[in-house]
Amino acid sequence: MASQRTMRRQVATHRKHGACGLPAMRDVALHRNALPHRLFRRLARSVRALGEEQLAESYTTNFWFALDALPRNLAEEAILRLCRLARPGRRCIGAEWWLGRLRFGESLDLHFDRDMALQERDGQVLHPLKSSILYLNRFDSSPTVVTEQTLGSDGHTLVPAVAACGRAIVPEPNSYLVYRGDLYHGVIADTVGRPPAGLRLTLLVNFWDRRPLPPVCRDYDGSVYAALQEQAA
Repeated sequence: MASQRTMRRQVATHRKHGACGLPAMRDVALHRNALPHRLFRRLARSVRALGEEQLAESYTTNFWFALDALPRNLAEEAILRLCRLARPGRRCIGAEWWLGRLRFGESLDLHFDRDMALQERDGQVLHPLKSSILYLNRFDSSPTVVTEQTLGSDGHTLVPAVAACGRAIVPEPNSYLVYRGDLYHGVIADTVGRPPAGLRLTLLVNFWDRRPLPPVCRDYDGSVYAALQEQAA
């Protein structure tokens, strides 16, 4: 896709000159020291303890957490704190969350967050109110890129066709990125330099005014990612 190739060139500019290659955006906010230190340390340790569990399905192993419920694990404990920074609005009833884990040099194609099961069922595209990413470790080679582009009414085209503004964010521990839920985004990695130890680790949280459909978004019961509960005990 031409937009993907263009964005790779702009991210290369970002690494060289410290900018995204595009004007900054108002719909993107970055919060540093997002979680209290002790909670962040416990959460990061528990995600590292998962190793490669569900690694191939990391981006489709999603869970629902109603904001009026008690947290069942460290991720949901963190979400209660992060919600105050994300400020998704009064319509928000809960959060869809999952763990992002990528190897060195592994990208995540630019895409739109949406209710994937709903789109698969009847073609309807619904986006979250807010999308967000909590970075659990430093991973300089793999920035998140967010552009101003949204999905056209035909469900295929980008609006505008070429991004006029955007932002590239290099992962730093306990930094929390929040952006409007209908924006085009992804991870653009390279293999320049020395590989960091381990995986690129993130907690991704989408805030919704309705619950995304199963089977993609499910209830957390501890049958996977049990370390998130054990570290919370």
